[in-house]
Amino acid sequence: MDTPTLKQILIEELENYTGEGLNVHAYLTRNDVEQLYTVVDIAVVRGKRLVGIALFARIVDRHIIIELDHNDKMLVDALKARGVPSEQVVLAYAGEGVAR
Repeated sequence: MDTPTLKQILIEELENYTGEGLNVHAYLTRNDVEQLYTVVDIAVVRGKRLVGIALFARIVDRHIIIELDHNDKMLVDALKARGVPSEQVVLAYAGEGVAR
């Protein structure tokens, strides 16, 4: 699969992880030049404001590298369901090799 198609699918799937929930709002942040994409959660728990990265993925050499995924519905499964070949998805958080 070519890089523009990977990017389109990745962004569409990451958008599914955004929005409002109970005491939390999730935002997609993008750096299209460096092809870095994150989903940032902002929550209020027991009156305290918490901010954290729920997902971090990037595109390198026609591969989607998932650096971090703290979700019950894993991004890798969503990408595979959209037809992204397994060999083009690297699970860096699980210790799979990363080119750079």
